[in-house]
Amino acid sequence: MEKPVSAFDALIVGYGPVGAMMAGLLANRGWRVAVVDRLGDVYPLPRAVRFDGEAMRLFQELGIAGEMERDSTPIRGGEFVDAHFNRLEGAELPDGFLTPLGWPLGFMFHQPTLERALRRRVAAFDGVTVFTSHEAGPPREGDDYVEIDVTPVDGGPSQTLRGSYLIAADGAASPTRKAIGASFLSLGYDCDWVVVDVLLTKPVPALSPLVQQICDPARVVTFVPVVGERRRWEFRLNPGEVRQEMVAPDKIWAMLAPWVTPDVAVIERAADYQFHAAIADRWRKGRVFLAGDAAHQTPPFLGEGMCAGLRDAASLAWKLDHVKRGLAGEALLDTYQQERGPHALDLVDHAVATGKLMDQIAAAQKGGAWPTSYAAAYGGERGFPHLHTGVLALTEDDPTDFVTGYQCPQPRVEMGDGPVLLDDALPAEFCLISARDVSDLMCAEDEALLAHLECRRVILAPSQRLSPELDELLAENDAIIVRPDRYVFGVANARVSLREQLAKLRSHYSL
Repeated sequence: MEKPVSAFDALIVGYGPVGAMMAGLLANRGWRVAVVDRLGDVYPLPRAVRFDGEAMRLFQELGIAGEMERDSTPIRGGEFVDAHFNRLEGAELPDGFLTPLGWPLGFMFHQPTLERALRRRVAAFDGVTVFTSHEAGPPREGDDYVEIDVTPVDGGPSQTLRGSYLIAADGAASPTRKAIGASFLSLGYDCDWVVVDVLLTKPVPALSPLVQQICDPARVVTFVPVVGERRRWEFRLNPGEVRQEMVAPDKIWAMLAPWVTPDVAVIERAADYQFHAAIADRWRKGRVFLAGDAAHQTPPFLGEGMCAGLRDAASLAWKLDHVKRGLAGEALLDTYQQERGPHALDLVDHAVATGKLMDQIAAAQKGGAWPTSYAAAYGGERGFPHLHTGVLALTEDDPTDFVTGYQCPQPRVEMGDGPVLLDDALPAEFCLISARDVSDLMCAEDEALLAHLECRRVILAPSQRLSPELDELLAENDAIIVRPDRYVFGVANARVSLREQLAKLRSHYSL
């Protein structure tokens, strides 16, 4: 007897933050989505502890930014210190500091709380079916579908799920990655650490409000003030120490002793890890895509691991939707890895450089050479990556204009219903933003493209801009073409016309 087949638009394997975000972004576009996860509920202990302003824009898109802001704490800054806690490099952020994205530089959070909020939002969509406590089998592709068998972890009967696409957000050990023949390429950072999450039971004023990389030659340590009474320490293991032995309570309290003792804190979690730096050589095979830790792994020193996975979801969701709606051909999906691969790789490499800098500073205090550059430190010169190729009005050989391939700034605006952040007034589609009506700069072919893409034209007069994030861009450019994931496709100005930029956009679409 054949197993019953349930049909969906997309299958998502993995219901962590990346899988939940993917489900939400697709369901928000009207997709019928099945999500499969082997766990019965949210993993109860914290793992990721930081997300950034770009992630918050995605929470905006799902309508849960207010909840996320309430349950998190803006980052105060970070510093590199020596064994005596003397600052070597760092930066502190003033209260109320906002980036051009309209949000603080980053937020500290409790991952189970975040995941529950995401799942509540996903559950509110009519088109999502969740299979928790189910194992997903390897994908099988047909001409116009991909399917998997899912089996209850308690050994009940399996069933077949079929979709147009499958997105594997099934973690660093991803069975799907192995099933499609993808491999991790190592960046050469494989180090043993113990991560300890602590709940303070009494105030400990001596603990820093800043993230600290403590470059002590006796043991390199990362300290993270998380949210509420939660604090995290990450201890680099020294040669000869065995990971499994170092998570014993007596060992943990010995390492924590310079900061906290059992009379002021309780251990919520102690886990041994080997931090890796790696990226998958292929992120797509036919109708199957990798996202999140299935596609890339990073040491945690920048707090960008989960954020990178959320960017994967944002990049892939709108491209899948445009292909499904017949706006673009399958070639648009090839730009997923073209864009996200180099961006994720840059952040992984930056995190590796940060880890190596910590080691070098520690060694220097025992007579080694001091670093000649602190570029990878907090407050250092190494900047945040942007997109270089893909669905952009750039090629790999073009110099950047420091706008194209970057996230569009997000001011507070007055759109008739009171002040809002810009994204809250925009659809999750292409948008053409200008300070005046730019119809005179376009031809009939351009108008047809904008109609084809359901592109929203947004005129922001100076009186509508309640904060200055876009003022300079709109003064220097006739128009800004913004993608559904809020990256700038391109700008039109005296150097390059709007018609030229729209012709570049047209090349990606079926017109």
